[in-house]
Amino acid sequence: MKPIERISMYLKFRSITPHAFEKKILLSNGYFSKQLRNQGSVGSDILIKIHARYADLDILWVLTGEGQMIHELALEQQHTMQVDEFTMKYETENRKLKTLESNVENLHTVLKDKEKIISLYEFMLNNNNNRSVTIGDLV
Repeated sequence: MKPIERISMYLKFRSITPHAFEKKILLSNGYFSKQLRNQGSVGSDILIKIHARYADLDILWVLTGEGQMIHELALEQQHTMQVDEFTMKYETENRKLKTLESNVENLHTVLKDKEKIISLYEFMLNNNNNRSVTIGDLV
């Protein structure tokens, strides 16, 4: 198997399109697909670009097929990044929840105040004794 085929395996493994790959390592549009189709070789300049932008890909594996496709350290780093991303999302959602809880509490307070006002108006309407009821009478 040639290095170009191993790179193709990596792209499939990572679900990276050839176009996205070419764009990320600054290759011309269609270059990788053409090389793959013609079983072309990969130059050292391109391998350097790949290594710089895809640190988890083991370049020795690309060249020789020996070892693992993915660096174990890179997998640990990726896992750490995923945990950090999850933690940030959790904290953001937790802040949103606290804001919503505060808003609900505020609405609850406003609702209680409105219920008191309604009760006061109802009392005033029901107290139809030909006398005026003042706020002082109700307190």
